Amino acid sequence: MTEDEAARWMLAEYERDGFLYQEAAASHLFQLQDETLAYFDKSSNLCVGKGVLKIFNDLTPEAVYERSGKFWRIRLETDQPGRQQ
Repeated sequence: MTEDEAARWMLAEYERDGFLYQEAAASHLFQLQDETLAYFDKSSNLCVGKGVLKIFNDLTPEAVYERSGKFWRIRLETDQPGRQQ
């Protein structure tokens, strides 16, 4: 799976459910055994690959990332400007 295919998979999951948990996406991508798709950072957190994340962010300009819950969701009228809430 390429980074673009991984980001488009994430997009499909996000659009299907209206949200996407970072841990679920990273866990799925990590199973593909390609460190460009998912990797462990210095703190041993499982992360979505940086290239995949950039593409996903480009594909979802109106998505909001909830830092406290570590997930992306559809923007609400009550959200503040910016990507992170």
